[in-house]
Amino acid sequence: MTKPTALVCLGIFVSRLGGFFVLFLTLVLAERGYGTRQITLALIVVATAGVLGAAAAGPVAARVGVRTALLLTGATTAAGAYLCAAVQDFAPTVVLAAVVSAGVQAYSPLAQTVVGTSATAERRVAMFAVYRLCLNVGASVGPVLGAVLLSWSPSALLIGNGLAATVATLLILPLPRETPRTAAPGQDRTPAAGRGRVSREFAAAAVVLSVASLVYAQQTGVLALAVREADYSSDVYGWLLTLNAVVVILVEVPLSRYTGRWQRRTPLILGTVFVCAGYAVNLVGISLPVLVVGVLSWTLGEVLMTPVAAAFATEAAPPSQEPVYLSFLSMCQTVGYAVGPAAGVYAYGRDAALPWLVCAVLMVISAPSLYYLLPRAQWRGQTSEDCQVPCTGLGSLDAGDPQQGRRG
Repeated sequence: MTKPTALVCLGIFVSRLGGFFVLFLTLVLAERGYGTRQITLALIVVATAGVLGAAAAGPVAARVGVRTALLLTGATTAAGAYLCAAVQDFAPTVVLAAVVSAGVQAYSPLAQTVVGTSATAERRVAMFAVYRLCLNVGASVGPVLGAVLLSWSPSALLIGNGLAATVATLLILPLPRETPRTAAPGQDRTPAAGRGRVSREFAAAAVVLSVASLVYAQQTGVLALAVREADYSSDVYGWLLTLNAVVVILVEVPLSRYTGRWQRRTPLILGTVFVCAGYAVNLVGISLPVLVVGVLSWTLGEVLMTPVAAAFATEAAPPSQEPVYLSFLSMCQTVGYAVGPAAGVYAYGRDAALPWLVCAVLMVISAPSLYYLLPRAQWRGQTSEDCQVPCTGLGSLDAGDPQQGRRG
């Protein structure tokens, strides 16, 4: 692991460990005496700000540099959390919560840029898997810490969020001002035109890839309703989500040693299929065995495709445009996560089988679409062979030496 990768992995762990404010925003607003209509409006504003933050991260980084953009993102998030602890009125609270949400969502594609540009092709998928491990562990522990702080006071929760963002920002300071992308031997590194924009082919591929995010997000909406309607307790739903988290943490990094060897589109297509199939299987009927099989299926899809998607976006980008491409992919995924639960619940209200049928249809449409789009979304200076690389262990690696990826 390179030093820049280690720093941003630790940074994303700390960021998500303390990124609990948005999760507890409903309780904070209720504690301050606001009603359901105001809380609903606040949640919509904060979710929209998160999407905009993910979208803006790349273009900003393309102009000021990834390190500077990360510092701005972390400092803005920390300042927003501290100020939110000092205000009580509804409008300032929502505005500052939106700032925090935008900062949290902007941090990830920028940090992923550091990972993708610091790693050689042989290690890129594995390093993204390690990055996601740090993110997932932080996101799993964070809500527990947030609940403890909220039991003291909403201000303690906000100050804790601000402190985490401050530490994550300080971890960015040792990063080099420029993180050169590691190119394959003989690969064209001529800067490309179109600064701040993604190609149409990549945009289409990213939109189709976001289908998996939309389907995956059903776990926080319609799946909970289906479990309850099947007369299972809330404990069953909780254990299903725990099963997902445990499998991801235990499996994703080891599996990346193999998926990193494949052509990028193979795990992306398989991952999309497994995610959609994990919910389509509920057409058989909701029972505990079906639910477990479904969770294992969409979890396998998650660990197959997520680190590879980030690696693909890095490799599809022309020189210096990596943050733009990763930011666009992150924006598409964030929209999927935001829209998915509401869309699933709406479909479930029309017919209990409709969400699962839609997932099956999306699987049939997205898999061939990705097979067609992904090779065309690659950067013109890169061939399909560049995305099919050997994986040779996870020892010390200097990102400045592409040949070092072949050492023991």
